[in-house]
Order: sequence, then C-alpha cells, then structure tokens
Amino acid sequence: MQRLQRRLIIGVIVIVGLYIAFLIVADSQSQMGTDGIGAALASFNWHFLPLLIGLQSLLIALRFLGWQYYLGVLGARHKISILDSFVIYASCFTMVISPAKLAEVLKSVLLKAKTDTPIARSMPVVFAERIIDGLAVLILMVVMLWLGGESLQLGTYQGVDYLAITQGIVYSAAALIGLGLVVVQIRPLALLALAIIVRLPLIKRLHDPLATLYESSREIFHPRHLLPTLLIGLGVYLSSALCFYAIFLGFGFDPSLTLLLQATFITGVSAAVGAISLVPNGAGVTETSNTLLLMAMIAPDHPMMTLGLAAALALLQGFFHKWYRVLVGLAVALTFRHRLLSRQEVAHILAEAQTENLRATRVAPQG
Repeated sequence: MQRLQRRLIIGVIVIVGLYIAFLIVADSQSQMGTDGIGAALASFNWHFLPLLIGLQSLLIALRFLGWQYYLGVLGARHKISILDSFVIYASCFTMVISPAKLAEVLKSVLLKAKTDTPIARSMPVVFAERIIDGLAVLILMVVMLWLGGESLQLGTYQGVDYLAITQGIVYSAAALIGLGLVVVQIRPLALLALAIIVRLPLIKRLHDPLATLYESSREIFHPRHLLPTLLIGLGVYLSSALCFYAIFLGFGFDPSLTLLLQATFITGVSAAVGAISLVPNGAGVTETSNTLLLMAMIAPDHPMMTLGLAAALALLQGFFHKWYRVLVGLAVALTFRHRLLSRQEVAHILAEAQTENLRATRVAPQG
C-alpha cells in the first residue's frame, strides 16, 4: 500500500508540473487576458455542458458494459452484484493518475476480495480494456486514412508533415496489435516460452503466475470475445469524438462533416500519444498534441483558430476525455466507501498473492 501511495503522489506531482508547463508554453506571450487561453475559455457557450456530460456519462456506461462482459468471460459475473461491480470499476478511475496506470491492477485485488477470482486471472482484463480501446481507435483511423487522408487536411505546422507521420504511426501500431492478437492464440508458442522460463534460475518462480496470466489472456482475446468488446470500444471512441466535436460547436465553429472527421481523427491521435507516453493519464501530453494538430489541421481554414483558442479547446477536451471520469470515480469511491476494502484488507490480499507465488516457486518444475 505504501508503494501504491507513493505512485499516486508522484503521479499528482507530475500532472501538476506538466499542466503548468503547458499553460506557460501556450500563453508564452502573456496573452492570458487578450487572445490567450483565459479569453478563449470565457467565450465558450456553456449551454453545451449538459451535452458534454451526457456523452461522457455514456462513455462510462459503455466501459462498464465491457467490464461486465469480461467478468462473464472470467466466470465471476454471477459472484458479484451489479452495484459492487460498478463501485469497483468506477472507483478505480482514480488510479489512472499513477505512473503508467500501474495502480489500476487494484481492480484485480478488489475483485478477488468479492469473487475470489485469482489476481493473475483477472489482471489481463485491465490490459485488455486498453488494447481494445487502442484497436478501436486504430480501426477507425486506418479507415479514415484509406478513404481520404487528404480530405482530413492534416497539413503541416512548423515544418512537420503530420499526414506522413500519422500514417506511419497508425499503420505500424495497427500491425503490431494485430500481430500480438494472433500470437497470443498460438498455444504451442506460449507453452514453449513458458518451458524456457522454467529453466531460467532468476525468473522460473514466475512460471505458474505467467501460465495463469496467459490462459486468461488467451480466453479474453479469443475471436468470439473480440468482436463484442471491439464494438463497445468503437462506441467509447465515438462518444469521446462527439464530445470533442461538441466543444468545437461551443466555441462557435460551424458544424460540418469535415470538422467532425477532423475532431474524430485528432481524438484518436492524441489518445494514442498520451497512452504510449506513460505519463499519468496523458496529462499535458494529449493537450500538447491536440494543440499542435488543431493548428495544423483546423487553423488554415479557420482564421479564428489562434494558439490560445487551440489550447483552450485542448484543455476542455482533455478535461472531459480524461478527468471527468476521475471525478466520477472519486464521487463513487467516497459515496460507497463501505463497499470497498480497507488498507489492511488490500495489504492482506497482496500478501496472500505473494505467498501463493512463493509456494509456486517451491513446487515449480526444475530444469
């Protein structure tokens, strides 16, 4: 638990520092009161707020639907009430502030307490959610690039060719994820890797946990489960993209199909950049990439798009895309804290897991 607390504290410090740096750079010419971020935010039409909240609430509902589906795959859904399942899922939104989101494995700890599902068996669900989200984003981005990359008007900004760079990143990432999903279904290859691990003195104790991890991953990413969860992931991504589009409208942009496609594309690129950055919740990173893409794609055809307005758009999108669910998670955790575990209970479960790993070490096959 102390390690988890240190991660969260480090995450908060990093987040605050990154946002301060973003604000300094975005308003580097002391424009806070004129053409800067402050003036741009003051011009936003806050009548769009209920729509933004509704779209992000829909996103949370879709994510929870995916979580429930995965619990069914694990055979744990019937062992826990819908309320307890939602409390576990939503309260762990607050864990995204930890570096690389590693503290999200706390969901597995809480799930073990409620359903006795082994941590190693449920941990792949945490990573599956990220992979499915990424795959959904990549599918839509690949389709958009194939059908009309030029019509997206990616353009250049400060000498950077965003179309070429984006195509390289998207196609490479899609190929890697696709290859990984195929490889995980090749059981002989996995068994060979586990057999090699058994013969390595320093890590052979991880054989049993890794075997459980692999079997669970193979089941979760089976094609029969991939399609329904991927459809949910597409819904999540589209909800987020529509939220960004609504923010454009709130700043006075005229509605258009091109603007919707650009908003969808920018949402995907910035989410991918934030994910691979390993920065807590992509703080500052997604806002910076959003700002640069807005100046490259939107500004050429919209003179009203100043650097200050682009930064304001990026900040609002970042809040609703990333931080709204953190606030929801915090509210759920505080409201239903009696349904969560105490620090001592979490520590006890983690200690049990370590004991199980140690026991597995003693009985692991020797090379």
